[in-house]
Amino acid sequence: MDESRANQIATMWRMTTASGVMVLPTRAAVGAMENLGADMSNAAPLLREAEALYAAQSWGRLAMVLAQVNAVIAAALPYVRGEEPSTWSEYRAKTPAAMGLRSRSIVPGGVPTRARSGVPVDYGDRVRAAWVGQCIGTALGDPVEGWTSAEIAARHAPISGYLAQPKVENDDTAYPLLVLHTLDECGPAFTSADLALEWVGHLPFAYTAEWAAIENVKAGIFPPESRWPRNPCGAWVGGQMRTTVHGLLAPLAPERAAELAFRDAAISHFREGMDGAIYAAALASLAFSGRSIEDLLRAALRFVPSEGAFAVTVERSLDVCRRRGDWRSALGELRPELDRYHWIHTIPNIACVVVGLVLGDGDFERAILTTLQCGYDTDCTTGQVGAVMGGLLGSEAIPPRWSEPIGAALKSYVEGFEEIGFDDLVAWTTRWGDRLEAEAARENPQQRSSKTQCMERAS
Repeated sequence: MDESRANQIATMWRMTTASGVMVLPTRAAVGAMENLGADMSNAAPLLREAEALYAAQSWGRLAMVLAQVNAVIAAALPYVRGEEPSTWSEYRAKTPAAMGLRSRSIVPGGVPTRARSGVPVDYGDRVRAAWVGQCIGTALGDPVEGWTSAEIAARHAPISGYLAQPKVENDDTAYPLLVLHTLDECGPAFTSADLALEWVGHLPFAYTAEWAAIENVKAGIFPPESRWPRNPCGAWVGGQMRTTVHGLLAPLAPERAAELAFRDAAISHFREGMDGAIYAAALASLAFSGRSIEDLLRAALRFVPSEGAFAVTVERSLDVCRRRGDWRSALGELRPELDRYHWIHTIPNIACVVVGLVLGDGDFERAILTTLQCGYDTDCTTGQVGAVMGGLLGSEAIPPRWSEPIGAALKSYVEGFEEIGFDDLVAWTTRWGDRLEAEAARENPQQRSSKTQCMERAS
């Protein structure tokens, strides 16, 4: 067997990420299925055999055994699929928002002055701060992606700045560019299939759930079916990492943001992966209200099913943060529950987002550094926290020593959008945000007449 073929098979079993973390993709896939409640006992002897074959460098036989493991996964996916909603109306029916339930800790007030119906007067500045904040967070977290909190502390503590020269290019910010381009190409009524085709046309590579979805779309399996074949990772953090943009497109309109995020996430994600995507969008939308962090985190829960593991984790993390008051202590209490998941799974990463936001005490720098030090998928979590804090506080709250190294442009690997200045990116985002708001107002002018209607629905 030639070296290229041997390396290809070897990396199906064991690989090292750019941040130096050793990953076992097939073991991770089996673990992901177990987290979803699937019986994977038939995979255990195959995994043991695969480990022995890898050690013996028996590459052809290893490829055969890995195919058998994939067959076990494929046989279990229909069980995972179960009653999973395939439309926004089905998903929404399971949420507190649809049931008329109120979040417990939201209080009236805190809605900023608006211009043109539901768009804040400082909309453009908040959008800029969210984009720059996300780039800061992903650049900060990228060098230690997948590291544990202890590993980060041992190597880098105390942390007061970037751990390496900031790299703006990241998959967290790549996918949102294609949301904006899909709006240009297809308009506000774009479908999941429209966005999936943009992925196929513009993304040279992808990972985990997004990779599986792209391969399925290439084979003619379109959303929402594209999220199922060959995809044990649909509950991982990819949906959550890419949907903040929908909140920027729907300021103070969290339900609209949630619906847009559903169209996006339905390409590749389900269960906690879907919940994380919708929650991220609703949270970013609500951040424009200027309310307290805990109020925002609770308000966004109205848009995900309250009985699911995702919502339970958010509530649990809020409770622990309130009681402990210190991120190390809070993480220590949460970690036994989180560590049964892969570091890319949505559950541990939303816990880190909550800890960073709550115990960051309303300060941009403290929030991103707290999130970073929790570990797990650090570019995704710190990027999300940077975006939320930027949208909440505006550009003046971001210290220049964090923003200036990012530069004036977003760089990406998206073909056709390799570099775009932040001025143009903000204009692109707000132009569509204004249009979506105007179209919503035309469809239901009475509903949009009150300046507080959006936040009243969220509370």
